[in-house]
Amino acid sequence: MFRRHHAIVATLCLPTIGLLSAGCDDDEKATPQIIFDGRLERGTGNDCKDVGGLFEIGSFGNQALEEKQASRPIKDGEAFDQGTVSVSCSVTSAGGDEFNVVGSVGLSGATGGLFRIDGKFKATGEQTGIHAIFSSRKSANTYEQLDRACIVRYTTAFQGVAAGRVWGEITCPKAENTGAQTSCAAIAQFRFENCGQ
Repeated sequence: MFRRHHAIVATLCLPTIGLLSAGCDDDEKATPQIIFDGRLERGTGNDCKDVGGLFEIGSFGNQALEEKQASRPIKDGEAFDQGTVSVSCSVTSAGGDEFNVVGSVGLSGATGGLFRIDGKFKATGEQTGIHAIFSSRKSANTYEQLDRACIVRYTTAFQGVAAGRVWGEITCPKAENTGAQTSCAAIAQFRFENCGQ
């Protein structure tokens, strides 16, 4: 009788345990999100004709104000300004304190644009050898730092890199528009979150 009771309980519990453990394997992935603000400047040795803002997505907020302003990231697929945001990114461990970073954000609409970045990032210091592409729908021009000479800096205590996220400020001293044979300094602050890891 005692054995039969345990066998019945075990038979009834096994399907329940299977259902509970199946839920653990199907963790929902968070939607990638972004905050971005970029601009083009003349810079040293450039003949930039597209000086000014590229495009903005979301808000970095301001913690220095007396009434603090919270940051506002925008998720992939959400509407922003006059368009829709498209975000894809991965920040994966490369061993030690290094991470492989690949990120892309686009904003459709008249005030939108595109930003892409890739490179190997460390948790501290200046990140060198970074490749980036910038474009704005306002000018319809694309600028790319072909020699991977962009530098990313972490300028506040909040910025940095970890699995699934990266936040920094990029400077590309000679981003070229090869079609127009012109170059600009491209500068942006970016915050990719909920990235593949």
